[in-house]
Amino acid sequence: MASRTRSHSNEPVPSLVSQNLIREPEKEIYSFNNADIAALKDSGAFPAGAVIRPFDREVRSDASSDKWVCFFAYPFSLGLRYPFPPFISRFFELTGLSYAQTMPMVWRVLMVLDQIKFRHCPDLYIEDLPIAYRLRSHSNSRFLFFSTSKNPLILKATKNEDQWQRKFFFVKRDSIDRGFDLPVRWLTKGRI
Repeated sequence: MASRTRSHSNEPVPSLVSQNLIREPEKEIYSFNNADIAALKDSGAFPAGAVIRPFDREVRSDASSDKWVCFFAYPFSLGLRYPFPPFISRFFELTGLSYAQTMPMVWRVLMVLDQIKFRHCPDLYIEDLPIAYRLRSHSNSRFLFFSTSKNPLILKATKNEDQWQRKFFFVKRDSIDRGFDLPVRWLTKGRI
């Protein structure tokens, strides 16, 4: 069971159930706090009215709930906003992955490809992705892209991000567009 660090309303404390997919939970101790959430809201990363909460330090990003969905701060640090662009949303629809299962490299590649589609190649579709990348499980049921060529389509996309897995938060599903359509549980095998 998890609880909010501070109550902001009279709603009952939700329960989040761990899926026990995180192999080294000590490396993923939650570090996103109320100040981080205030900054996220001020940035416009989510529409007004989105209910965003920090939970206690025992909660891991693989926690499942039919009322809350986990997001990492990383894609928003790149400038993305929810709802994500159609090209990026289509990737998650096709793969069935949770946003919390994708490593930073996936977000960088998707963002670059989305901009290529928008600016230069409107005929680019996420279904074309297997020409350049394969989806691979890394660890803890998280996924990254593996280039199908010795020369990756996007250079330097594999750069490591320190502590990204500790910066996550939960958003109430009924407070965001299509929140109930987002996966509740993590997949252990990707579908692309």
